[in-house]
Amino acid sequence: MSRAGRLFELLQILRGRRRPVSGAELAREAGVSLRTLYRDIAALQAMGAEIEGEPGVGYVLRPGFLLPPLMFSEEELEALELGANWVARRTDDGLSHAARSAMAKIAAVLPQRLRTRPQDDALIVGAGWRTAQAGELTLLRRALREERKLTISYSDGKGARTRRIVWPVALGFFESARVLVAWCELRGDFRHFRADRIEAAEMLDERPPRRRHALQKDWRRSMLTESDSAPVYGRSISGQTKGDSMSDELILYTNPQSRGMIVHWLLEEIGAPYSIAVEDYGTTIKAPEFLAINPMGKVPAIRHGDAIVTESAAICAYLADAFPQAGLAPPPAERGAYYRWLFFAAGCVEPAMSNHSVGWDPAADMQRRFGYGCYAAVVDTLAAAVAGRRYIAGDAFSAADVYVGSMIGFGLRFGALEKRPEFEAYWAGLENRPARLRALEQNEALASRQAWAPA
Repeated sequence: MSRAGRLFELLQILRGRRRPVSGAELAREAGVSLRTLYRDIAALQAMGAEIEGEPGVGYVLRPGFLLPPLMFSEEELEALELGANWVARRTDDGLSHAARSAMAKIAAVLPQRLRTRPQDDALIVGAGWRTAQAGELTLLRRALREERKLTISYSDGKGARTRRIVWPVALGFFESARVLVAWCELRGDFRHFRADRIEAAEMLDERPPRRRHALQKDWRRSMLTESDSAPVYGRSISGQTKGDSMSDELILYTNPQSRGMIVHWLLEEIGAPYSIAVEDYGTTIKAPEFLAINPMGKVPAIRHGDAIVTESAAICAYLADAFPQAGLAPPPAERGAYYRWLFFAAGCVEPAMSNHSVGWDPAADMQRRFGYGCYAAVVDTLAAAVAGRRYIAGDAFSAADVYVGSMIGFGLRFGALEKRPEFEAYWAGLENRPARLRALEQNEALASRQAWAPA
């Protein structure tokens, strides 16, 4: 066995012992002489291992020692580097500094051949969407560590403000949100609080009546119970006749972090009963069962009776026709503007925003190869279309407003669309529609269940 392997084996033996163990016993278990054992312990101590003891007394490894870097493979170092970079860019200042400090310590004692590994830029963490972080993550983490209650001032998705006392359970770091799981004394149940909606937080001296690990177990059990059944959404609407298209089962296949929110909003505007099947990006969305519905392996998609429809704009047009009682499409003879702007948003606005948001726009000599031409032309055209208008295709709200409004709302929120007065005025007339707020609340509940589901 190599010296590195022998040192690793000795650490593993010590890690398995909670009380001091004699040098003779360690030497016998490691298969080395007592003299070699003493040299190996001295080498580990020089590397930073907190091994306490001395010959004739015994040795014990104190908690907190990280396995020596010489035991890391190149792939393990890549994983550590990528994870540390994610933490440095996606968390609060305290964790960001700790991640950089940890990687610096590892780099300082790496073998020569791997010493430049942590400075390698082969694996890059993207910038991601940045949202205002009103909640103090450092304070939330401290409350979790010390198991203390918090008083928070919270603004929900509808803008309602409440003051609550909560018992922190966990803090989730997701790509576009940071979420505090806590028992809420006001609601008498577990709740998920987005950190960017926590307007103020204060840690109390009082501790919750139960330990955090016990609260976590109860919370996870409650999440499993909630996800066992697929809820049926929607409200009854007049004019439903047995045997017509509205009586067919309607299923929305979606993921809470997707364009499926567009269709979800439209379904709430329609009011007919529907159920939701949440597809997970890492697993079920590429499974044969879902690929039979959409071979592209993406959401949203719907099944309405025997009909399967994919692509958000197509789903919006289909549902408006399938449920005429909801009045979400103009009469056929008046659908010019309706179709024009619905599919302009799908064919021009969305790809232009997507490309522009990652810093790429087609050069002048390449614009004719792209269906939207250039970002500037798309933005100017869209701004002119909504300027001074409450609705995009006439005097009544339609499915086109759901799609166009969703594109504008998304673009304004994440910086993919210029904040022009025309866009802000148009979106202000749509974002607080009751159907959208219902869909948003349901979507956030689905996101919580999915995010916190056991791996």
